[in-house]
Amino acid sequence: MRYLLRSICAFSLLAIVSFLSISGCSNSNNNKPDGEPFMNPVEISSQDGLLDAEFNVVYATHVVDGKEFVSATYNGMYVPPVLRVNPGDTIRLRVNNFADQMTNVHYHGMNVSPLSPSDDIFIMIVPTASFDYEVNIPDNHPVGIFYYHAHLFGLTEFQIMGGLSGGLIVNGILDPFPQLQGIKQQIMYLKDVQIINGEVPAEGDIDPSAPTNFTVNGQTNPVLAMRPGETQFWQLANIGADLYYDLELEGHTFYEIERDGNRHNQTVVKDGELMPTASRIGVLVQAGPPGVYRLRAKKFNTGPAGDHYGGATILTVLVEGEPVEDPIDLPIPQEEFPPVLDLCEQAVQRERNIVFSETADGNTFFINGKEFDPSRVDTVVEIGCYERWTVQNASEELHVFHIHLTDFQVCEINGVPQPFVGKQDTVNIPYEGQDPGWDGPGEVVIVIDFTDPIIEGKAVYHCHIGEHEDNGMMAVFQACLPGDCPPEE
Repeated sequence: MRYLLRSICAFSLLAIVSFLSISGCSNSNNNKPDGEPFMNPVEISSQDGLLDAEFNVVYATHVVDGKEFVSATYNGMYVPPVLRVNPGDTIRLRVNNFADQMTNVHYHGMNVSPLSPSDDIFIMIVPTASFDYEVNIPDNHPVGIFYYHAHLFGLTEFQIMGGLSGGLIVNGILDPFPQLQGIKQQIMYLKDVQIINGEVPAEGDIDPSAPTNFTVNGQTNPVLAMRPGETQFWQLANIGADLYYDLELEGHTFYEIERDGNRHNQTVVKDGELMPTASRIGVLVQAGPPGVYRLRAKKFNTGPAGDHYGGATILTVLVEGEPVEDPIDLPIPQEEFPPVLDLCEQAVQRERNIVFSETADGNTFFINGKEFDPSRVDTVVEIGCYERWTVQNASEELHVFHIHLTDFQVCEINGVPQPFVGKQDTVNIPYEGQDPGWDGPGEVVIVIDFTDPIIEGKAVYHCHIGEHEDNGMMAVFQACLPGDCPPEE
C-alpha cells in the first residue's frame, strides 16, 4: 500500500516516544523545563522526481494535552506526514475516503494546475470512494513551506479542525546562502482543536472563542533545545481552521526570509509574527544566553463582531550547553538574496474592487454582495496579465484574503504604502474602524500575478477563516487564455 504501512509505523514510534516523555513545563528562566522534546513531523520525500503516497481518511482516537477525542484524519494521524518535494517533481496521492462525509484535498499555495486530477477543489470524494491526485510541479516553482488540507465547501472548518491538514515543503529555500548550509531546520505546523465530550464540535457548532487546545506538530508545549549562539531555521505554518497566532519568542528576534512559500528579497527583522489562518513563514532564530524562553501565542481579538481567545505557550526553548564558537552574522545582507520582481511597479491590465461583508448576526458572509455558488464564475482573468485588486473589509471583524494557484504583492494597507520584500498568498484585511486614522472599510491593495499559463481553469479566492468561507465568503475565478475568455456573470 505504498507509503501507508511506513507512515503508520512511524506514527506508532512517535506515539511511544511521546507517551514515555514527561508532560508539563516550567516557564521560569531559573528552572529547567521538563516537557517532552520537540519533534519534527514524519516526512515522505520524493524519489527520482516522484512522491507516491496513499492516504486513508479514517476516524481515529487521538490525544492532545491529555484529552482524548475522535476525528477523521489522514491515516489515523492527527499530524499527518509532511510531503517533501523538489521543483519539477510529481505528487501522486491516492485518497481513500472511509469517513461518512465527502472530502477532498487542496494543495495550498502551490502554483499548479487546477484541472482534475491536479489541484481541483471542486472534486467531491464521496464515502467509500477513492481519488488519484496527480500534481505536476513546474521546474520554476517557488520554494518554501506550503501545506495540504480538506477544502469541501460547508465542511472545511470542521474537517480541518479535526485534523485533515498536513505539511508540504518544496526544497531549496536556503540554497542561495552558503553560511546557512547544514544548520538545523525545524518544521512547526500550528494546529488547534476544540474538544467537547471526546469529539470535535459538529460543523456549524464550532465557536472560535471557545476554549481551544493549541499544538505544534500535535505536541503541547514541547521543549526545543539550542546552544547559545546557535542559529536554526524555523518554518512555521498556521494550518488550523479559524485562529490567528500572534507569536513572540521571549528575548529573541525573528529574521524572516520567507512568507507563504516565497523567498523574500531581503531579511525582514521582527520582534513578533502575526500569522493569520493559512499563513506560513520561514525565520532564522539565533539563541541568546543560557536560559528558558517561551514561544507564546498572545491573546487575540478579531474585532467587535469577531472572536477573542486566550493565549498559550506554543513551545519552550531551552538554551544550554557549549556556546557556538562562530555564530552566523544576522541579518543576511540584502545583496545575497536573489532578485524578486516588484509587482507593484508593473503595468496592470485591469483593476478590481473586492468587498468582504457579512450580515449583522455574523452568520452569512459575502464577497461583492454574493454568497458562494460553485456553479457561478464571479471573476474572469486573462492569462498573461497583472491585475490590481483593492480588497475591502466592510465588517467589524478581521478577514484573511487568500487566492489559489498564484501569488500577489501587498502594495498598500489602509492607504499606507508597504515595503517591497516579496510575494505571498494570504493577507490580513483590517476591519472597518480598526484604524482610527483611516475612514471607511479596511483596505488592502494588492497586485496579482496571472501570467503563468499553468493556472488555466477554475479556482477560488476567499476568506481563509474556515467559518467564514463555509458560510459564503468565497468566489470562483476562471483563468483563460486570450481569446478564450467567457463573459463574467
